Amino acid sequence: MAKLIYSMIILLFVLATPAMGKPSCETVSKRLAPCLSYIQGRYHSIKPSGRCCRGLIDISNMMKSRGGYSTVCKCIKKALLHTNYDPKRFQTGSQQCNTGYTLPPVGHTTTC
Repeated sequence: MAKLIYSMIILLFVLATPAMGKPSCETVSKRLAPCLSYIQGRYHSIKPSGRCCRGLIDISNMMKSRGGYSTVCKCIKKALLHTNYDPKRFQTGSQQCNTGYTLPPVGHTTTC
């Protein structure tokens, strides 16, 4: 029985390892999507929605990973390439959502 439990724990670690690698642009885009109207200033409230906050928290955690800052920054720029938005809203939104890591204002001209 103990061997089975240890085997399951090892299997979980093996399966979880890819999730801890560099974030993908697809994942960043999905987490960013609920925040689109907020960062464009079209959201009806001055605070981000709950879904947006969850996305910003996830993005913040991705930025903390090894090589994550540069990757996430580039993904945000790519996802919002043809969109007009206020880069400062990343910073403001992350503070309002208590992400634990204040996101930088990523704009079209930001050097990642």
